[in-house]
Amino acid sequence: MQQFKCQDMGMKCDFVATGQTVQEVMQKAMAHAQEKHADMLKTMTTPEQRAQMQKQLQGVIKSV
Repeated sequence: MQQFKCQDMGMKCDFVATGQTVQEVMQKAMAHAQEKHADMLKTMTTPEQRAQMQKQLQGVIKSV
């Protein structure tokens, strides 16, 4: 099982996503971010910024 904690991205948020694959967890994390952290996502205006955020997100997903 894979797990993501929003706090691992530096957010003051208790959201945790789990799933069988990294891709499943990333989808859940991005859906959460679009709903609860839309203001932060709006600051990422370039494809490079979004790619960097995706890379960081993937890096904090852990096996549990």
